[in-house]
Amino acid sequence: MPRSPRDSYAHGQGTERKTPRRPAPKGVRIPPPQLFRCPRCSAMSFQVLFHERDVAGFCAECNLRLRTDKTIGRRTPEYYAEFTRQVEASYPDRIQRIFLKTNSVSEAKRVYPVVRRLGYKTKQSSPMLHARLVMVETTRDQAVALIEKLREQGMQVALQDDLHSPPP
Repeated sequence: MPRSPRDSYAHGQGTERKTPRRPAPKGVRIPPPQLFRCPRCSAMSFQVLFHERDVAGFCAECNLRLRTDKTIGRRTPEYYAEFTRQVEASYPDRIQRIFLKTNSVSEAKRVYPVVRRLGYKTKQSSPMLHARLVMVETTRDQAVALIEKLREQGMQVALQDDLHSPPP
C-alpha cells in the first residue's frame, strides 16, 4: 500500500524515479609492477621504483638494491638498462648472454659457425636471425675480443648496446 502521493504515482504508473542517481564509484586501479630479469640472479623479480628525486632498483629474490638519480624524459626500461650496466661493471667476469648485431641476416648466418668454431656457446633461432642478432654466452671482455676476431675476418659486428660506436 503506498504511503505518500509520490509513491502512489511512481508505483501506479510503473515509471522510474525522477531524481537522478549518483554514478557508481569507480575503483582505483593500480597497475601491476613492471618486473624485469634481475641483472645479478636472473630471476624475474627486479622492479624499478620511483621516489621523489631518486630511482631505485630492487630484486625480491637476491635482495639486490641499486639507486640512481631521476632524469627528465627517461622511462622505466632506460633506468633498468642503467642498473644492468651498474651490475655488469661490478662483475666484469660474469658469464652472460650478449647479443651481437650484424648488418644483414646473411651476415648473421655467417657469424654463427665462426663463433662456434672459436669455442663460444651460442644459440641460433629464426627470430634472432631476422633481427640480425647473434646470441653468445660469454663474459663482456671476451665478447669484445670475439668482435675483434670477427672484424679481422671481414664481418661487420657490434655489441647490441654499442650500436652508436663507429666500426674500426
